[in-house]
Amino acid sequence: MNAYLKSLRDRYESLRTSIEGLQARAVEDDRALTEDELRSVQGQGEAAAALYTEIESLTEIEARNRKVAELAAALAPTDAVEAAVAARAAPEIAVAGSRATTQDRDPGHYTRASAHSFFGDLNRARNGDSDASRRLEEHNRAMTTGGAGAGVVAPRWLQDEYEALARQGRKLAGAVRNIDLGADPRPITLPRQLVGTDPVLAEQAAENEHPSEVDSWGTGVDTVVPKPTSGIQVVSRQMLDMGSPAVDQLIYGDMLAAYNLQIERKVGAAVIAAAGDPVVTYPDEAAFAGGAPADAVLDAAIAVRDQRKLPADIVAMGVVRYGRFLKLKDSTGRPLMPAAEAGRMNVVGVGAVDVDGRLDSAGVGVVATDGINVTGTYPDDVVVLRAADTILFESAVQRFRYEEVAGPESVKLGIWAYSAVIVRQAGRSAKRVQVQAA
Repeated sequence: MNAYLKSLRDRYESLRTSIEGLQARAVEDDRALTEDELRSVQGQGEAAAALYTEIESLTEIEARNRKVAELAAALAPTDAVEAAVAARAAPEIAVAGSRATTQDRDPGHYTRASAHSFFGDLNRARNGDSDASRRLEEHNRAMTTGGAGAGVVAPRWLQDEYEALARQGRKLAGAVRNIDLGADPRPITLPRQLVGTDPVLAEQAAENEHPSEVDSWGTGVDTVVPKPTSGIQVVSRQMLDMGSPAVDQLIYGDMLAAYNLQIERKVGAAVIAAAGDPVVTYPDEAAFAGGAPADAVLDAAIAVRDQRKLPADIVAMGVVRYGRFLKLKDSTGRPLMPAAEAGRMNVVGVGAVDVDGRLDSAGVGVVATDGINVTGTYPDDVVVLRAADTILFESAVQRFRYEEVAGPESVKLGIWAYSAVIVRQAGRSAKRVQVQAA
């Protein structure tokens, strides 16, 4: 699948599940959506509508390109004789001073004297222009190779088999609440209560005694400031001109994957900071292995329950740490965290989220992610949290491309997006266990 189209679909699916999660929460509580929830649903709905339009256009182009490829394959020569006839009929260019010929790889659509622009056709094709799609297909049709042309004629490029870099996707970022920023990156003010009315309320000590009259209720605000994340990839014009039209989409897809990893780490860093000092600390891995780590997670979950007055529902940890938890056994040799119990669980504001398992003793789903820890680095944290109290604010990711800034030889591709993370009830809604050294 086209890497960029897949990223758009993932983004749309994230918005869809977020909207469904907010609605499900209102149904469970037997109430209407709050004003904030309604604005979030409307904003995410608008973002999803814009994504749908782009996905629909790109899907149509992808389907048309595949159909053209299937038709070309259906007309391929079926035996050596037909192949020879086809070869003789193919356009050829004579090499000066030699009888050797080569397949004409350029039909002339994008020469200096032509009336069409490669990048212009790329844009028009995305918007459903069949003639632009045909010219792009003809421009790249001859990307084939034969046994006698190794190293001379470019091989056919199988985009569907493209091997991208392995990166952590959105795991923890998909488990917490997601609120769409839309196109407004201004700071966000979130009110919160600082002091309660506990001193005001008391049982009457004697008949006709007047109750206490004290102004003890107080509030404050948390201010969230969205920050932009952006990057620019400089690409040689030759690579775009000589490659498949999908080259820039693959580059955009890689930038989006790197962006998603940064968002995952941003959420991980926020929950670690909000957790405060570790509830349980292990000086090294040997102490962790012999120190009842499942009980340590339970201690952290109880600390959340005690201070937040609501239960934690997620424990986030690094991938290797997750493997160590899978190995934990009780006194009879049974696993404390059976892998078969992994599945989907409901998280407020998101809907159904895949977890990697459940630690039933603590009543939490397990999320294994590089956003908490990269393999081999210390200290290594295990964070127990209430997912609904962590909010990821994020705008849509904008793509941009501009040319000839550094000269005609370079094209710049980039992305831009705003994001911010806040953990409400910090110090109470998240707690952590830490292993300090190997």
